[in-house]
Amino acid sequence: MNTAVRNIIFWVVMAVFALLIWAVVRSNTGEKVRDLTFTEFMNEVSKDNVREVKITGVEATGAFKKDSAKFRTTIPSNYPDLYKSLQDKNVNVEIKDTSGSTWMTWVANALPMILLVGLWIFFVRQMQTGGNKALSFGKSRARLLSSQQKKVTFKDVAGVEEAKEELQEIIEFLREPQKFQKLGGRIPKGVILI
Repeated sequence: MNTAVRNIIFWVVMAVFALLIWAVVRSNTGEKVRDLTFTEFMNEVSKDNVREVKITGVEATGAFKKDSAKFRTTIPSNYPDLYKSLQDKNVNVEIKDTSGSTWMTWVANALPMILLVGLWIFFVRQMQTGGNKALSFGKSRARLLSSQQKKVTFKDVAGVEEAKEELQEIIEFLREPQKFQKLGGRIPKGVILI
């Protein structure tokens, strides 16, 4: 994968991560939700203090009439008297079905793990680009030299004598750098041989 695609994927993951953090912070800074017991909830319904209720499975959330304060409670799964009480007091009731899980629920549950794995892969790749090649065991590019391979010496090279002399100076410099550094010589970055 080339670096442009990796950078795009990285920034998309970072943007999604930032949006998730923003959503969590935004949801936590909302109104205070008062936790009620089921008995307290039924007492509030009987006093006609409840304006609306949203029932999702066994959890009920809603708002009071007087100050629109939010509340949350857990209700029994099979309690028909609850619906009758709510209907008698003209409470606006919304019921959500939780029997089938949607793909969004799966994505929401798997997204933190996917983000962690993605960040781990990103950091491992970043460590490998620095040259130290973390986690790349046994991938050395060193080759074994044997005595059967051809050895080329300066005497075997035909051609320009000046190039041979300059190469011999570089070799001498690499063997004894102090001698040349006293005269102001610097270590060469590389040599082009044609």
